[in-house]
Amino acid sequence: MKAFLANQRDMYKFIHDQALRLANQGLTPLEAAEIVEMPNAFGQKWYNRYYHGGLHHNIRAVFHKELGFWDGDPATILPLLPADHAKRHTDLIGRDKILATGRQAIDDGDYRWAIQVLHHLVFADPDDSEAKELQADAYEQLGYQQENTQYRAIFLTAALELREGIATEGSVTTASEDTILAMPIGLMFDFAGVRLNGQKATGTDLRINFSFTDVGEDWTMWVRHGVLNARPAHEDGAGLTISGPKIALAGVLLQPAQAEGIVAKYGLPTTGDLGLLQEFASVLDEFDTSFDIVTS
Repeated sequence: MKAFLANQRDMYKFIHDQALRLANQGLTPLEAAEIVEMPNAFGQKWYNRYYHGGLHHNIRAVFHKELGFWDGDPATILPLLPADHAKRHTDLIGRDKILATGRQAIDDGDYRWAIQVLHHLVFADPDDSEAKELQADAYEQLGYQQENTQYRAIFLTAALELREGIATEGSVTTASEDTILAMPIGLMFDFAGVRLNGQKATGTDLRINFSFTDVGEDWTMWVRHGVLNARPAHEDGAGLTISGPKIALAGVLLQPAQAEGIVAKYGLPTTGDLGLLQEFASVLDEFDTSFDIVTS
């Protein structure tokens, strides 16, 4: 166990320090990730292999953590949106040339290049089935070559999406009732906050008190300037106060459009304007997580 912990310690320290050593020599995250190699003394231990994460990924992650998202190249600080870039790139080079180059790269086993060159065609025209099939072939082969399980899963899932579209059957949502009820109450308000559409809510000004009777906590939530904030304790002047168990108030908070039904179902005591919950509902986004990744 002592050797295991020491090797883990040395591995992570090595990754961190070598990434920053190369950063101080002017290398970008990708350049550094391509050249760092782990010493065999701990890099070949089975528990330090790439079953979860990988050296290439983690070197770049150190840059991101310590230096931010930008790689230091002025050309990447304010780039075109990917779809716009792809269309211009395709117009410049031509579809036939890009297809031929991608096909040759696959024949040569140069799958990273094939994915990158065909990426422009797929983003420029997500309905280009020939380009999508070719890129799927490259993703599939690159996936088969990966020791890193995350990279393998990413590449093989990309190939599946290119061939069959977005798969929704069997998908799992992490926003289940059990997950939400296990959240600390402050985190539950944070979860509601990321659904707030800031542009819609710029003119909204509302304040609601919540009493979570089963856990003995009082909170105030307010929406103002396109931001949702929440703090423990009630505040005077709130337009609505609502009380009930956490399961009921979680429903009110996260599904305010259905608040009247939830209030009736649980017999929740309220004081003030229940219509504030409908106003709150009108500035929330509904998330559809079945969105394209490899085509747009």
